Amino acid sequence: MFRRGVFLDTFQESFRNHMFLFFFVVSSLVIGTIGLALNMDIVNGVFQGASILGTELRVDSRMTLDRFIVQIQTGLAMLIATIGLFIALMATSTLFPQMLLKGSIDLLLCRPIPRWRLVTSRFLGGVSIMAFNAIYLMVGVWLVLGLKSGVWVDGFPLSSVLIIFAFVVLFSVVMMASVISENAPVGLLVAYTLLMFSPILAAHEQITPVLSRELYRQIFRLFYWVVPKSAETIGAMRRLIMDRPLELQWIVGTSAAFAIACYIVTAVYFTRKDY
Repeated sequence: MFRRGVFLDTFQESFRNHMFLFFFVVSSLVIGTIGLALNMDIVNGVFQGASILGTELRVDSRMTLDRFIVQIQTGLAMLIATIGLFIALMATSTLFPQMLLKGSIDLLLCRPIPRWRLVTSRFLGGVSIMAFNAIYLMVGVWLVLGLKSGVWVDGFPLSSVLIIFAFVVLFSVVMMASVISENAPVGLLVAYTLLMFSPILAAHEQITPVLSRELYRQIFRLFYWVVPKSAETIGAMRRLIMDRPLELQWIVGTSAAFAIACYIVTAVYFTRKDY
């Protein structure tokens, strides 16, 4: 499906511009900070309290250790997903514009490789960089909290799959906009816009009834069903960690369809474009 050489070139480029190193260092700092700064007072298996950097945290006296760990992991997952997506998209937004630079694109097109494979390999390379660091961060935090407390919440490391999926969908938008415009900020702006408006669209059941006309309500609902469900994907992480029922079929289905459409548009445009 893709050429390993182009795939590996993406990794090598991430090392040259320190993208991979940046992700790895930040992830390691988060894991180390949690491991060193967070202290839990556990007496005979009973949770007594917690402190961070020597500052006592206000904890309900009825709070159990299991519930405390779930709340900590839920908050960390929401924080990592939201901030992590912004940083990951920013760090990978230059992958396609750099590929299209004069000299780079000439060298790539000289190879006897179908153009759609070049796009696919570049895309998978960017996704793999982010996926490795996301799994490293989530599993690292899970191990630290588990070793410190003895409580192992399986939903926390599994939620890294949802972060990766949300990134894949938004990165497909970055890819399409960047290839068409040959400009990294354009792709990043489009992805950020979708990410920021996703919580608003997710509240369509509350918003549409207050709109003045049925046409506006239909347009609002259309936007909701067409664009990626980033807010719902991140929200599903909370439900997974808290072991609540998940309804991912329509979230994953519509978001995946959007990503596939972006990929097809990118592949067709890149194949027909005269560079």
